[in-house]
Amino acid sequence: MGWTIFTIVAVVVAMSALIYYYTTAYRKSKASELKQPYTQALNELLEGNLEAAKERFQDAVREDTDNLDAYLKLGAVLRELNQVVQAVKVHQSLTVRSDLKAGQKVEIYRELAQDYEQGKSFHKAAEWAEKILHLVSDHRWALQFRVRMAECVEDYQTAFSFTKKLNSAEGVKDSTRLALYRVEEGRKLIAAGKGRDGRIKCREGLKLDKKCAYAYLTLAESYIEEERESDAIKELDNLLEINPDKSYLAFPRIEELYYDQGRFGEVEQIYRDLLLKQPKNLSASKALAQFMNKKSDIDGVLRVCQQALEHHRDDLWIRRFMIRTLVENNRTSEIGPLVIEILDRVLDEQRFFECKVCGHKSAKAIWKCPRCSAIGSFGI
Repeated sequence: MGWTIFTIVAVVVAMSALIYYYTTAYRKSKASELKQPYTQALNELLEGNLEAAKERFQDAVREDTDNLDAYLKLGAVLRELNQVVQAVKVHQSLTVRSDLKAGQKVEIYRELAQDYEQGKSFHKAAEWAEKILHLVSDHRWALQFRVRMAECVEDYQTAFSFTKKLNSAEGVKDSTRLALYRVEEGRKLIAAGKGRDGRIKCREGLKLDKKCAYAYLTLAESYIEEERESDAIKELDNLLEINPDKSYLAFPRIEELYYDQGRFGEVEQIYRDLLLKQPKNLSASKALAQFMNKKSDIDGVLRVCQQALEHHRDDLWIRRFMIRTLVENNRTSEIGPLVIEILDRVLDEQRFFECKVCGHKSAKAIWKCPRCSAIGSFGI
């Protein structure tokens, strides 16, 4: 029994000693770690103190040249401080290391790409993104970055190519964006005097997205430049037929073209046909109301506006246009109900109390906010 007690006591003492030793050692280690330049730099970075973070990261890389992350973050901080040349030097110095793993190379190349982007050297930035893609062909960040750099230099053919690769990597089909790139290619050709080639590109865009309003409008503009107004009208009519939701984009051009051809009276029927297909098309209602006003058909204006209000009861533009039309035609006795309707919608008669902390509104007078629990924040 005595031996057993002795053994237990010895074990307890030994365990206590071990616990004390490791606890003390851990505390010292933790305290020492907190004093390390790299840790201090991270803390400064979290606090948003970029200059202090830069100094601590510089200390960290001087103390430990193998600390790759410290170099990466030092360069990133320099970039944030708009010291792009220094950022490039720091990150570029890492590329000569012979023991880099593929993942580390990706990190370095990514930082260099962002450095050059910050310095507006978009072609160089693109080169570093492509180095990532040589290592990881479906790297989404690199693909997205490469697309953005192509857009920056208006290289829409390259943007198209990398967007297709990105779509494949993400398992999606973004035909809308691809169509826009084809249209941009077409616009560049048209601007260079190659109207036919430019229109071919636009039609390629429409094969990708038949509802692409940008393509129809560009085709119309190209035909107008070549004084082919009838062809321009056909393209605008196609837009109205295929994508009526975007029809408002064509209205100004349609009115100009029909006016120039002495067919301005036909515009009214275009708007009415559109409203037959889409009674809730507010843009078409507004355009028709304005057209009727140009014809001095005041009762026609009011009828169109009233029909629009059946679908858009809260629309203030329609009511304002009705009031303006009545005033301009000396029919002010009819504006009273319209003014009251507008005031009822603009001015809320009910008092609301608003929390100054979170913005919560209450119809009742309360002293504790139910959203953020602030006390006395309603200013009552």
